Amino acid sequence: MSIGNEMSRIMKRRISTLVLFATFVFAACEDDESPMPVTDPKLDYYIESYDIDGLGFDPQMKVTYEYNSDDRITKYTVFSYDPNAASLKELRYFVFTYVNNNVDKIKGYLPDVSVPYVDYSYEYFPDGTVSKISEKNSGTGINSQASFSYDDIGNSVKVAYTFSNGGSFEYEFFRDGGNIVSDKTTKGSQLCSDGEYTYDEHVNPFNNLGYVDYLLTNVSANNKLTEDVNYVACAFPSLIPETYVYEYNEKGYPAIVTTFYKSGSPSAKGKKELFYK
Repeated sequence: MSIGNEMSRIMKRRISTLVLFATFVFAACEDDESPMPVTDPKLDYYIESYDIDGLGFDPQMKVTYEYNSDDRITKYTVFSYDPNAASLKELRYFVFTYVNNNVDKIKGYLPDVSVPYVDYSYEYFPDGTVSKISEKNSGTGINSQASFSYDDIGNSVKVAYTFSNGGSFEYEFFRDGGNIVSDKTTKGSQLCSDGEYTYDEHVNPFNNLGYVDYLLTNVSANNKLTEDVNYVACAFPSLIPETYVYEYNEKGYPAIVTTFYKSGSPSAKGKKELFYK
């Protein structure tokens, strides 16, 4: 498998395995503090759907979460919508283990298979920030790792991704107020993309899950309102998110998120409905 195909797999998992096709990760990392228990309310599940051609939102995916007595996430399960059966079917699930209150391993399983198809191992600096996440992936046959480096105050973070097939790229982002305000992705001396982002003042429930995932999707403290990404080289998504509109529940957490895109079908929208324990 080429590095281009491997990066495409990463981007598809990060945004949507059904509608976005890209090669590189454009995301974020957690705050410098050690992961803390999930605060109330806890994310119970969400349902993601898309309206690509103006015919209405079609359900595509559901993700459910489980927690231990300390309110730390122990498992999440991904369901995919089967239009033929008009129902959701389990696609995969991930199990968490902890050491010293930090995530030690996350193992991913396919339904009815006892051996994990992917295994993530975590290492930390003495201050509790993530130093390395290693991915052992028997599904693709390619192993990889993400190595983190921080500036003195933790506002600038570089993540170097290397792959067992010889590929590599670097993702760098800049934080302000706990949010990723700008980033860039490079492959060697080549700039792949750079972006700028704005946020609301409400709690991001995915950040409350209390860990950093390999794809760096759950980091900013607040919810993204706009993104302006300049794709220079390396890969281009078929749908590029531009703005996000939120409906909040009585506790100020997002209940419905609508994503509007600036490319592809002019009526293309995404919707995520979130439910809490």
